[in-house]
Amino acid sequence: MSSHDYPKIIARSNPCIESLCNALLQEIVVQVVDPEFNALFLKTDKGVFAIQGTIGSEIVEIVESQNEFPAITTGEGSFISRHLPFERFIGHQIESIREIGEAWNGHGYEISFSNIFDSTMIVQSIYSPPKPDGLEDCLRLGVASYENIQKPNNSQHRIPEPPRSYDSL
Repeated sequence: MSSHDYPKIIARSNPCIESLCNALLQEIVVQVVDPEFNALFLKTDKGVFAIQGTIGSEIVEIVESQNEFPAITTGEGSFISRHLPFERFIGHQIESIREIGEAWNGHGYEISFSNIFDSTMIVQSIYSPPKPDGLEDCLRLGVASYENIQKPNNSQHRIPEPPRSYDSL
């Protein structure tokens, strides 16, 4: 662990979070430094933003990119790729961004999108217990899945009823 001023560093993302809220997500790609996710790039109607680890990826920050949106590339070692699980969010407006976790313990962001009620995008530091062996200084990407109502004939989530009586032997 280090003596960095994590709250101050995390606060640098706040202006970008405000800019991203209500932005329309147009494209999304990930920079891979094989095999790790290094940075996530979002192209929106308000500009290009990167979500990336900072210091040693014990925290995650959102920054406005001064560069053009990265093109998809191939190659060995480092490349830009689509991330299929996140493509469901393209064409939707960013509704809200919530900070999750803390330094060295799953710091990152949960991003909600308009008219998508059953899933959110999660971008988190790899330092989210349990951390896979061999991965350092990178991101963990995920899609949180939610159920909002009980669906008919959905017995997989029901707790089985206890037996009402026992037969004697």
